[in-house]
Amino acid sequence: MKRQNSNQRSKFTALENHFLNTFFSGLYLSQNDLIAIAKKVDIELDMNTREMLIKNLLNESDRKGNISQVTVLLNQLIDQRIQAYHKLSIDYPASQTIMATLAQKANGTKSLLARESRANPYE
Repeated sequence: MKRQNSNQRSKFTALENHFLNTFFSGLYLSQNDLIAIAKKVDIELDMNTREMLIKNLLNESDRKGNISQVTVLLNQLIDQRIQAYHKLSIDYPASQTIMATLAQKANGTKSLLARESRANPYE
């Protein structure tokens, strides 16, 4: 059964796993966030686990050819979270260290998103 699952791996597996792990991504994308992004690009997503929503959003947008729109929307969401981290670090000075770390990780996530969403010329 493992072989069958490996054939169905997404080309966005690294990005999907990164978004699911708050420690590495620096942010939490809720089910509502993902469904809202999907609605903006006319992709129908049913309520499901975050893992399936991320996977379906990225793969379906790639299939439809609007991955660049999804990337822009995800970047906007990440920018909003980074602004919130900066505001929180100003409002609560004791949280500056952790908020700066989260903002740095979120910026890294934006870089990974840009790199992963570009088509691989060797595929």
